[in-house]
Amino acid sequence: MMSTTVDISIIILFKQKDERFQQAVSSSQFAREIITVENKEITNFSQVRNEALKKATQEWVFFLDSDEVIAPESIVKIKKIIKDNLFDGATVTRKDIFYHRIINHGEAGNKKLLRMGKKDRMIWKRPVHEVAEIKGVVNNSNIEIIHYAHSSLNDFLTSIVNYAEIEAKYRTQSNQKTNLFSLIIFPLGKFVANYLVKRGFLDGWRGLSYALMMSLHSFSVRIFQYELKS
Repeated sequence: MMSTTVDISIIILFKQKDERFQQAVSSSQFAREIITVENKEITNFSQVRNEALKKATQEWVFFLDSDEVIAPESIVKIKKIIKDNLFDGATVTRKDIFYHRIINHGEAGNKKLLRMGKKDRMIWKRPVHEVAEIKGVVNNSNIEIIHYAHSSLNDFLTSIVNYAEIEAKYRTQSNQKTNLFSLIIFPLGKFVANYLVKRGFLDGWRGLSYALMMSLHSFSVRIFQYELKS
């Protein structure tokens, strides 16, 4: 009989130990090690994730947010990647659930993320909307995580404002410029990309909400940039 314990460290960032956090931890019980990191007033998410990497004791790590769960059928897939040892990292597919329905389109639909990798081959970059990089070969796996996205539009809006402020500071410190033209064109382009090009309209009012919120995020980032310059 195959052991259910997998030699991997799962790192979970959390804001509060609510029901969603408990679900994330529960879905990670197969791991040899679970590390939880409190997410309070974080201004550089990559720095926090890289510090958490140092605490992991296993060769392989998997990053999970507290509003995500690992699909049960993906456990055997994770174990196989580690056992075969053919890769240094693996992308996963994240399925967003918004108001009890899966978002299938737009930028949130079946999103590919690099969340699994060897501890000494992985590094996170960017302070917000952070991305992982792997020094080595990455497997485009069919591992799935379920993202129980924003519990309400108000929760969604609060997150957008928070992330937009961090992104604006990062862009300002990186000397990335903004102007009136980009203030109008980029948010509009973001809406068109999400709602029309990536067919967000097929998700009904949920797809429309996502497209509008992502457009608002693009707009907010540039407004905050102007504020920081003044």
